[in-house]
Amino acid sequence: MKFFAPAIAMVLFFAACIVLPASAAVYYSTSTPQIITKGDAFTVSGTGAENGTVALWVIGRNYFEVRSTAPDRHGNFSILFKPTETVKFSPGQYAIVLQDPGPSGIMEIEAGKDSARNLTIMNKGKIIIRGTKENLQGNVEDETEALVATATLQGVDDTFLPKYFFVEEPAVHFNEIIPASGSRLPDLVSGQAVRITGTTNMGRENTLEAELRLAGAGTPVLIKDLAIVYGHSLNTWSYVLDEPGLEPGNYEISVGWTKSNKTGTGMAKFSVRPEETTPPPPVIMPPEAGELPLPRWLDTLLVLGIIFVFAVVLSTIVKK
Repeated sequence: MKFFAPAIAMVLFFAACIVLPASAAVYYSTSTPQIITKGDAFTVSGTGAENGTVALWVIGRNYFEVRSTAPDRHGNFSILFKPTETVKFSPGQYAIVLQDPGPSGIMEIEAGKDSARNLTIMNKGKIIIRGTKENLQGNVEDETEALVATATLQGVDDTFLPKYFFVEEPAVHFNEIIPASGSRLPDLVSGQAVRITGTTNMGRENTLEAELRLAGAGTPVLIKDLAIVYGHSLNTWSYVLDEPGLEPGNYEISVGWTKSNKTGTGMAKFSVRPEETTPPPPVIMPPEAGELPLPRWLDTLLVLGIIFVFAVVLSTIVKK
């Protein structure tokens, strides 16, 4: 069952032309572009809201919420969604729809609930759409377009600006994982600095915690807090130990955020080899006095002399 009524869907063709005033703009501050990490804070802000209080509709999988805020005298506004709110999000596609009341300054389209606690959308207090959160199964585009289409109803001057994003579970990834190894990193060398890097979809306001253990051991060898650094597509992190690095052995490292939700923890294994030493070149001792090697031409002359003497002796024997 669709969340929105078929009668509303009939005006979707006109919805494509419904946008906010040209001067209005909306911006999103999230962990990574078009991604909100479950349990992370994110901010929606905008400018050019000159008609009074604006509303922000959030539509997602089993999620339906409306927040409102009054812009300042310059038309700027900002709405913060705290981690305690986003932790309720389910992974999948979401939509944020900014609603401006239009020149009248009054919002004709509003959200509410009926006597059975079902979700409703009302036009000047009259229910025009009825549904439940359970009917929001992640295909949010149809529901969002239907909401935007209410702007075409007679007597409605509200305008809507929809934006789409995805919600993901928190995750940590390691760079340089050896293909088909599962979670193994290249070997390191004892005595040298250690540098392990990776990416995460978590926001920079978070702190990651790295735990280093000997393989099979329960007690961490070292625990470090890691900062999350802005990245172009995904944020990054790095784990660094200066020389002399680590002792030879097999190690395990886990990197995750410091919040109670541990689903975002990444794991990797690596080995530290002993430092390789280059054997010294062999020492060639000079020959002692009186044992100097003969020149090669002298060896040849000696052989020819032996052959000549043998030939003379043989000739003498033959003549006798």
